[in-house]
Amino acid sequence: MKNDFRQDKDRKFVPAAAMTAVMTKAQRRKARLLLSGLLALNLLLIGMWYWKAMDEKVPNHVYLFQNQDMQLDFSVPMVGECQEAKDVIAIQSSTQNDSDSQSFSMDQPLTVTASELGSYQAEVKLFGLFHYKYIEFDVIEEAKVMPSGKAVGLYLQSDGIMVLGTSEIQGKDGFSYEPAKDILQPGDRIYQIEDQKVESIDEVVQVLQQVKKKKVKLQLVREEQTIKVKLETVLAKDGEYKIGVWLREDTEGIGTLSFVTENNQFAALGHGITDVDTGKLVALEQGSVYPAKIQGIKKGEAGNPGELIGSVKLGASNLLGTIQSNTALGITGTVTEDGYQYQEDEALPVGLKQEVEEGKAWIYCQLGETVEKFEISIEEINRNSKDNKGLVIRVTDEDLLKRTGGIVQGMSGAPIIQNGKVIGAVTHVFVNDPTGGYGTFMENML
Repeated sequence: MKNDFRQDKDRKFVPAAAMTAVMTKAQRRKARLLLSGLLALNLLLIGMWYWKAMDEKVPNHVYLFQNQDMQLDFSVPMVGECQEAKDVIAIQSSTQNDSDSQSFSMDQPLTVTASELGSYQAEVKLFGLFHYKYIEFDVIEEAKVMPSGKAVGLYLQSDGIMVLGTSEIQGKDGFSYEPAKDILQPGDRIYQIEDQKVESIDEVVQVLQQVKKKKVKLQLVREEQTIKVKLETVLAKDGEYKIGVWLREDTEGIGTLSFVTENNQFAALGHGITDVDTGKLVALEQGSVYPAKIQGIKKGEAGNPGELIGSVKLGASNLLGTIQSNTALGITGTVTEDGYQYQEDEALPVGLKQEVEEGKAWIYCQLGETVEKFEISIEEINRNSKDNKGLVIRVTDEDLLKRTGGIVQGMSGAPIIQNGKVIGAVTHVFVNDPTGGYGTFMENML
């Protein structure tokens, strides 16, 4: 059989192996660049992870009780210096460099004692060379509180009348109008119409009928800024003058009383009360606390948080106390009803965040007629949390899991107890896993 392949004597052939070597050389340059980029990215990610891990171990604020030894264990390769408070704060470690300069290694346990109330500062340096941050030491008096866990009804009257949204109006002339569209926004709080102060929805309606103007001036607060706007009024089909807005003047619901102090100040919820429609924190004009009765439980499941179902006894004769503040970290106020006030024999010491440990803890909450104690586990601790999610908790109590499925709405504020101290309160449930949720540190609520 003839071979049809004919080799040209003048043509040079490059072996296949040599061609492969040429291609590999070109690719190597790209591969080196790619690997260098991946290495740099990995080092960056590792550095960010390491930095975040250290940041979680070194808090921005540390609360200390006056004249009480506090054990701190940061376990980071840093050095702290606390010169300005050397006569007030004593910091001891096994490698103390100079007691006058208050230099201390943070890679091993420390014992800190403060003799005077106040705020003091320590500088933290990475490897003892590079400035990292300042730690504020806030020295406070030792405190005890009475953990509660009781279900209560909460009623808040907003400071100003909150705008929920705008709507169309059917005019007497047969046309549709929406005069407040693009002028008023959800969350706006109306204080005044023309020259008259308004404190209720009824007063808004009355003023609009009294002025009977084509245009009215409104004074309102938006994002903490006071502004004035003008709105066209519409003579509606029912014969009333309207501006086409949905309004709300108060909010109510059921929550859990966290604790009561010796002077009968209380804290509850561990998070602020927000408007259900706008999601905005309700600006408090005044508020009240009333007894609540738990009548049932809607069990929580993945994607559908449960809730405590109950009723609230309103009225002056049922008043338990007054609400004085509504912040992102919870509500506070004064208890006036004897049955809810501070009882020394039920009080426990306050546990600061550096005392909190991963592992077993307890919560107090009311699912029926009385407050009960249930076991939980603290799974994660973020001592530098700036919100009310510094603790990740998990319900481990079989009875509670059987009855509620875990954490349900209405349990916000349930006090968390560990090692005989009140260390925080439940704040949120994981929507996709109601057996877990968040808690806040006790010092955020004091």
